[in-house]
Amino acid sequence: MNIPLSLKWLSVMRLSIVIASILSSLLLAPASHADEAKARKPLSSKKMGLTIRVEGEGWGRADREEIETVLYSAADELLDRLPAKLTAPIVVTHVEGNPVTEFGKGPEGEYLVHLSAKDRRWSQFVYQFAHELCHIMSNYEANVSVENTTKYNQWFEETLCETASLYTLKSMAVTWENSAPYPNWKGYAPALSDYAEQFAREEHRHLPSGTTLADWLRENEDKLRNDPYLRDKNEVVANLLLPLFEKNPEEWAALHYLNLDPADARDSLKQYLQHWYGNAPAEHKKFILDILALLGVEGIDLAPIQVAAGEAARAETVAVAVPRAQAGPHGPATEWKK
Repeated sequence: MNIPLSLKWLSVMRLSIVIASILSSLLLAPASHADEAKARKPLSSKKMGLTIRVEGEGWGRADREEIETVLYSAADELLDRLPAKLTAPIVVTHVEGNPVTEFGKGPEGEYLVHLSAKDRRWSQFVYQFAHELCHIMSNYEANVSVENTTKYNQWFEETLCETASLYTLKSMAVTWENSAPYPNWKGYAPALSDYAEQFAREEHRHLPSGTTLADWLRENEDKLRNDPYLRDKNEVVANLLLPLFEKNPEEWAALHYLNLDPADARDSLKQYLQHWYGNAPAEHKKFILDILALLGVEGIDLAPIQVAAGEAARAETVAVAVPRAQAGPHGPATEWKK
């Protein structure tokens, strides 16, 4: 049977439309989580100019080069640009006690960080270092002195830094799954994620049923102001902050504008967060308002507030050992070599 030329042409056109539709649906399909992670591949903090030096002994079976590689990977997840203050090196040494970042600096302005992790327990290294790097990003040393290191709003900074630890573990797990520093470290990616989930599932990290964070905070804020290291309470808020940062990873840069006002150490939480909002550039203000809304803090002045560059008093050189009751479990027994 002879088919008219016009019908043949119509059939070809219909087939072309079907094929084009299929290709379009494939190209425009929502990206998978892995695809999104690849698109968000972190920048290299080392190439940006960050210097991390692991020094001294006590690291067990891990060598210093391996540890530096892990710590740079952790920093990559939190830094999308390098603030001027981080042109100073971060010197990391081992301590048998709790992890700590000293208020004082080294002879050449180095940040002095002590970690208790050892061997090749990379999850623990990441958990601890992300916390300490968060303190540095948050201007932890601003407006304290030898005579007075009391900071009534420090509990909020501690909470942010717990959030940073959880975020870095989860984000770095995705990064290592796709692009580990060494090929055989890819297999460690699930351990990083599992370590974060191990914390997230802890019962004490969840609000009591029927309780809002605002109500919980009204009941617990005075205790936190008097003791910023109430980890069981810090971690309740950290679990709730984590989704905000997972949705907006670029907002870790907002921490660079925290703790800049001389009154921050003793102000109310509302005033403290008001200063953070005022000092942050426009690109971070909506995110900070989202945090205020989560905390139930209302009625802040939305007019910009600026602190002159030289006004924030800097800490004098003094080593202050900040207790950290929970440095995190020792991590999975699995160890990886490059």
